[in-house]
Amino acid sequence: MCCDNNFALDIKRVENKLKLKSEIILEKFFSKNYFCYMTGFVAGMPFLGDLNQEMRLKRLETPRVKVPKGSVGITEQFCNIYTFETPGGWNILGNTPQNIFDTSNQSNPNLVNPGDTIKFYRITLDQYNEIKR
Repeated sequence: MCCDNNFALDIKRVENKLKLKSEIILEKFFSKNYFCYMTGFVAGMPFLGDLNQEMRLKRLETPRVKVPKGSVGITEQFCNIYTFETPGGWNILGNTPQNIFDTSNQSNPNLVNPGDTIKFYRITLDQYNEIKR
């Protein structure tokens, strides 16, 4: 996950709401393993938990009309990954270049499935761009 300013759309809002510096927020975020409870809302979108108590906050007061594909957001006790560009109100911390839902894989298009445990790793913008290529 890349947390470059182009991708961390809500980091300042999250800092204000949680009363924590962005590096502390990201340190806490990246230190956890996340359990996939379900996928849905949008095809393949994983609902991952559970955020530490001090990382929990509400959705945006006004949802975005477009959240970029690959955006990683948090709200309440959950984290998710937007599998398509869609409207949404989660607090966006970064973006993954990994394709989380791939329709070319007919047998299982989900990269993350219910019951899986995943860990996020921070990457640079250069690494992000390299993976996207």
